[in-house]
Amino acid sequence: MMSPKINRIAALAVLGGVGLWVGLGEFGSSGSRPTPARAAETAAPVVKKVGVVKVAVEPYRRSLIVSGRTEAEKTVAVSSRGPGIVDDLPVAKGTTVPAGTVVARLADEGRTAALKQAEAQYAQRRAEYEASARLTETGANPRLNLSASRVAVDVAAAALEIARVEVEKRTLRTPIAGIVDQIPVERGQAIGDGRLVATVLSLDPIVVAGEVSERAVARVAVGRPAEVRLVSGETVPATVSYVSRAAAERTRTYRIEVQAANPDNRIAAGLTAEISLPSQAVPAVRLPRSVLALADDGAIGVRWVDEASKVAFAPVELLDDTPAGLWLAGVPDGARVIVAGQEFVKAGETVTAEVVK
Repeated sequence: MMSPKINRIAALAVLGGVGLWVGLGEFGSSGSRPTPARAAETAAPVVKKVGVVKVAVEPYRRSLIVSGRTEAEKTVAVSSRGPGIVDDLPVAKGTTVPAGTVVARLADEGRTAALKQAEAQYAQRRAEYEASARLTETGANPRLNLSASRVAVDVAAAALEIARVEVEKRTLRTPIAGIVDQIPVERGQAIGDGRLVATVLSLDPIVVAGEVSERAVARVAVGRPAEVRLVSGETVPATVSYVSRAAAERTRTYRIEVQAANPDNRIAAGLTAEISLPSQAVPAVRLPRSVLALADDGAIGVRWVDEASKVAFAPVELLDDTPAGLWLAGVPDGARVIVAGQEFVKAGETVTAEVVK
């Protein structure tokens, strides 16, 4: 039987031989070793191919779209200036009338008679004053009587003016040209002071009002061109006529108004409309949505190939999203933007660019 010391020496010798075998690369089959040709292939860099389009920068006006409603430029409520009975309604609802048109007349009810009485009273007081003045010049009439006669003339003149106003109150006229929209009274109806008799709308130009946010109000200015799209799909040119300088307390939005020509009054008030407000032109390019990529820092942009065939990244600003593609600002003029394979390359990488038609 072998001694423990001999067993230990034998075990150490076996371990040493195995270690030498592994160190010399003899472990495993010779087929697993890479050949010189394979090593060369592995070391050679692979150049990726991408599809590109050459872009040209052009001026583009992005539009601010605002929802709104059409309104009359002017709305006048013709009301009675005293109690009376409606005697005549010479115009019908929907009639287009010029300024000064009579829309209603009240019954006379003694107003004309009161006017004639006031005229006669004034004429009498005037004659008495003239006679008193002649007597005063001759010394036959005290000057105190002349002063009293002058006061009587003034009182009669005031009464005459009041009588004339009462007669004028019978006739109710529209102060503006427009369409008679409402006549909420009937002939023979008794009305009180301040009763609404007719509503007149001025629809030329038509006003379209909307609300813009705090961030967008700086992009709107009086006098700038605009476009109105009606609910029917029709578009009409317009001009910004008003921009509020105070925000609504609840919504923190600002009221804006644009005006459009409406010579035949075909655009009614109260229609839903869309206001398009183009901003100043900025250099931009139109590209498909698929070109957008993210940089390592999260910035949105596009990848393009420079003159050295290296991939570059250009941060962009999205100006507009149209059915034909995205309008982007920040892309260099004449850049070869990668439109195919951009997700497989990164900035600084050398690629082969092939123009996509």
